[in-house]
Amino acid sequence: MGFLTKTKLGWTFAFGVLVLMCFMLQHQPLLHGTGWNHSYFFNAAWILEFDDSLHRGIFPPRWMFGANNGLGSPSFYYYPPLPFYLTAIVAAFSVHKNDYAQIAAWGSFYMSLGSGLAMFAWLRRQAGDVLALAGAIAYVFMPFHVVDDFVRGTMGETAAYMALPMVALCLQQAARVEGQAARPWIAGLGLSYGALLMCHVTIALLTSISVLSVYGLYLLFDAPVEKRRALLVRCAAGLALGVAIGLSYLGPALLMQKHATLQWMFVAPEYHPFRWTLLRPDLWPNHGYGLSMALMGYGAAALGLAAILAALSRRIEGPAREAAVWGLAAIFALLLYALPWIWQGPLGAVLGKVQFPFRIVLGMEFAAVTAVVMAAAAGRWLRLLILVPLCLIPLEKGYRLQESPIKLHLAQNGDIDADTRLRIARRRTPDEHLPQGFDPAGPLFKADTLGFAGFDAVPPARPLAPDARVTPAGQFKDGSFAIMVETPRPTRVVLRRFYYPTWEVGLVRKGRDPSMKTEGYGVERLLSFEAQPGANTYRVRIVRSPLEKVCDTISLLALLLAAWLFVPALRETLKKIRKAAI
Repeated sequence: MGFLTKTKLGWTFAFGVLVLMCFMLQHQPLLHGTGWNHSYFFNAAWILEFDDSLHRGIFPPRWMFGANNGLGSPSFYYYPPLPFYLTAIVAAFSVHKNDYAQIAAWGSFYMSLGSGLAMFAWLRRQAGDVLALAGAIAYVFMPFHVVDDFVRGTMGETAAYMALPMVALCLQQAARVEGQAARPWIAGLGLSYGALLMCHVTIALLTSISVLSVYGLYLLFDAPVEKRRALLVRCAAGLALGVAIGLSYLGPALLMQKHATLQWMFVAPEYHPFRWTLLRPDLWPNHGYGLSMALMGYGAAALGLAAILAALSRRIEGPAREAAVWGLAAIFALLLYALPWIWQGPLGAVLGKVQFPFRIVLGMEFAAVTAVVMAAAAGRWLRLLILVPLCLIPLEKGYRLQESPIKLHLAQNGDIDADTRLRIARRRTPDEHLPQGFDPAGPLFKADTLGFAGFDAVPPARPLAPDARVTPAGQFKDGSFAIMVETPRPTRVVLRRFYYPTWEVGLVRKGRDPSMKTEGYGVERLLSFEAQPGANTYRVRIVRSPLEKVCDTISLLALLLAAWLFVPALRETLKKIRKAAI
């Protein structure tokens, strides 16, 4: 079986095979657009609004100007943006720029392809090209991976499948490579971990405390004692660099939560993570769905256990040791998924925000595929041939429980009813992104909770004083606009925009425009400010807060540092190219 670890296939062959496999998996959505899933209308609105913000010249996009029937939304202060940069690239090359179903389908295709290529890169150094390609295909077709895309529709989690293998690869090399040669791996760890944070911060948290922690401890204690401190410094530097790179998103997402109704995410019982744990099936809000997720988790952990049993021998070395470690990582993640008390109490202050503990299955699948491939690379084929088919039983049963929504996804695009089309037309975003203090019992919202039609009669700007007058004075590409207010005395002006503290109202004057204090008005929390007496023009626009500026600066500096760390490796590569040319 040595030919499996020694045969060279190369990147071109692997790329071609993975393109074919991903197309086989997703050819139906690619033909008619992505099908119905749990996040379909939110993804559609975000795809359209994110691309719109980029076309306005806004970078990084955070405020969605056309969302919620033109009232706006701070979605990308809180939702990870990386998948939507990819969909924006897809849209740029799409014939139909506003065909969100096609853009989402092709975006998912490229993310699946990217996850397979990342897995191939991670495994080929340790297991050879043939086994690495087999592992990459298995990774793309793992049931939770497919359900994430076809049923749950979480584009952030789908994107995280790309980043996780690269984090593991760079963590391994940053730990094992010393001196100047370690610098590009530290930079790579920073870039990949930063990408993971900007794909899905919850997945970054869950994989960090589970499979990555287990592997990181193994790398630490596997090294000679005298080298552990330097190893720890290199890995910690890479992870810190990743946090700094991701801070442009992470800072506002964590520190500006008080300005939105994010607490609504955790009110309903189905959003309490302890209700989804394996040891309390009696609490599962949806037993069929909970059983499906549980079976996928059990199956992934069973693959990890199979790899451990296959690796056992008098001396566990090389790939067999890696198989045992990654198998243990999958089982440890299952333990976290199983225990209810972990998601409550002191730990619940952080872990309670993940909503669904079954999200940890994403990391379990990565660990399980890695463990089985490493056991195969160690030559433990007979044991694997006996054990792995048994592990596939719960995986298959868990997947089959999602058969109906998968068929619905594959049958047509997700515009399945008038309500869905209305939500997308009005660019509806999640309720938890509404402004803090928003009252859902307000008459304007209750008139139409899906499309905000109750706000149609609200004028773009209205003064509260009866003898004041407001007229439009200009609309600008960047989403800002100007109004003229004529009033004999100070009066509050209410604008048809949701309040957010990054709205700035400037009194237009020669030189620097003085800023007026803004605040939310009424139960709808609409943007308002107090106009001065006389005839004055005001410009209303979204600006970056001081926090955003600090976080964006740190991220930019971290990216420059990562680029600088690559310089020595780039020089060596150029030298080799020159020598080869000579």
